[in-house]
Amino acid sequence: MSTNGRAATQSDVARAAGVSRSLVSLALSGSPKVAADTRERIEEVAASLGYRVNVSASSLARKRSSIIGLVLPNLRNAFFEQVAACLGRAAARRGLTLFVTVGSDQPEILHQAVESLLGVRVAGIILVSPWLPGEDLVAIGEEVPVCVVGRRSPGGRVDSVRVDEEAAAHLVVDHLATLKMRTICYIGPRLTDAASRHDRELSLARAAEAAGMAFEVRSCGEDAGPAARAALQDHPEPLGLVIHNDVLAIDAVPVLRESRRAVGTDAALVSYDNTYLSLREEFSLTSVDQPEVLLGERAVDLVCRRAGLAPDDGPDTGTEARSVVLEPELVTRASSLGR
Repeated sequence: MSTNGRAATQSDVARAAGVSRSLVSLALSGSPKVAADTRERIEEVAASLGYRVNVSASSLARKRSSIIGLVLPNLRNAFFEQVAACLGRAAARRGLTLFVTVGSDQPEILHQAVESLLGVRVAGIILVSPWLPGEDLVAIGEEVPVCVVGRRSPGGRVDSVRVDEEAAAHLVVDHLATLKMRTICYIGPRLTDAASRHDRELSLARAAEAAGMAFEVRSCGEDAGPAARAALQDHPEPLGLVIHNDVLAIDAVPVLRESRRAVGTDAALVSYDNTYLSLREEFSLTSVDQPEVLLGERAVDLVCRRAGLAPDDGPDTGTEARSVVLEPELVTRASSLGR
């Protein structure tokens, strides 16, 4: 069967099955890395579309270039902008070009972004805080060197660079404990919006428990203000608000001010990323600094090693994922200390 009068492609199968083209490629090649039920579903969709393997196209796809693809979740977060700039400089120092594309919270758009990079035969792909299922990431890693930034590796040939979330959580909780906050409320985006939320939430929960502090979690959309207001109303005791990132935290700052609580005594606010937003006087956010320069350097280095682009290095065909974990730093400002 053809699709609109043409032969069906792996992209057609991927769209129909609701998965990435890389996962389709892996499943149809009989790879044991794909779960049996997933493979069966993909094979059924491929059969229904009349898909046939294109050997010449597969051969062409294996040729690589000096382009590194970068997939950002969105352009709303200042941290993503800073990481992209650091990745671009790290790639340029190696004579490589960074090709940037943006995914979203819609699977078909994210899959299309990855497929566009595979289509120009990139040397490797770096994904920042991707929320793709681990199985999909592993499948992409079978086609091209892949490094994820801000998330644990799902395994396979997918390398990762991230900040030590456990260490960051202890920095945050110890700071709030020193200020004699009794309860910590973590406000994070919906799980579908941020792959890093799960690790951050668990790390903060463990650190709070170790410090003997009460801990709760609230979700928010693109505005953390309502969740912060509700938490302040529900907790008259000294409350530490921990917001997932600086972009969300700036919505909580005016809410904290209107609550009339004494910052540093009755309430304190801490966020993550230490972007240029945290430096602005009207926000002055206490924030966990993630060393984005090192994040960029390590991510590009890992991709280059996988692709054989490192000096005097052949392609790294090893199957074990490499993980680089970097130390965070807490930068304290008025949002937790008061003015």
